[in-house]
Amino acid sequence: MVMNLEIKTSIESRFISQERVENVCFIKDEEGQKLGFGNSFSGNKIVITEDSKGILVSIEYLADGTKIYHMEKDSKGLPAMHEFRPDGSEVIYLFNAKQQLEKMVNIKESGDKVTHWFSPDGKQIISQEQRLKGGIVFKASDCSSQATVWLKNDGETICSGSETLIQHLQEVFAKFLDGMKIL
Repeated sequence: MVMNLEIKTSIESRFISQERVENVCFIKDEEGQKLGFGNSFSGNKIVITEDSKGILVSIEYLADGTKIYHMEKDSKGLPAMHEFRPDGSEVIYLFNAKQQLEKMVNIKESGDKVTHWFSPDGKQIISQEQRLKGGIVFKASDCSSQATVWLKNDGETICSGSETLIQHLQEVFAKFLDGMKIL
């Protein structure tokens, strides 16, 4: 599988909170709204503001035109990042309370959607790719093996890889694969 512990750790280190912005200059309007300007440790421009509920949002502007919204709290009260890329694709990163990556959703320009779930130790990754054409592809990987189950639009399944991980995929995605002949 493409994702691994190093990539997970790299994504976690990209999350920006107000403490990780250098040389922040704030301005305040007559209504008390604050707006901060600064730079990330990597040199990207950052705008810090609060949403209507008082939750801090840092907007990072990358040189390639990508905008990343770093939210102190999402609707569940946990940190999140939402990345808008110039090609029209989006990536949503959802963290736990310790700012460890739990889930990543990649919405491609084509409309295909790939969701990755990370085990707390980062050693196992499960993904579900919902293709507009071609069905759904489920993948799992751990330190030593990987597996793929492809559920085609006509109901046929094609499997490869570790039998243990294939069975795990069938359990995790039972609502899609219930009653399917997998092994």
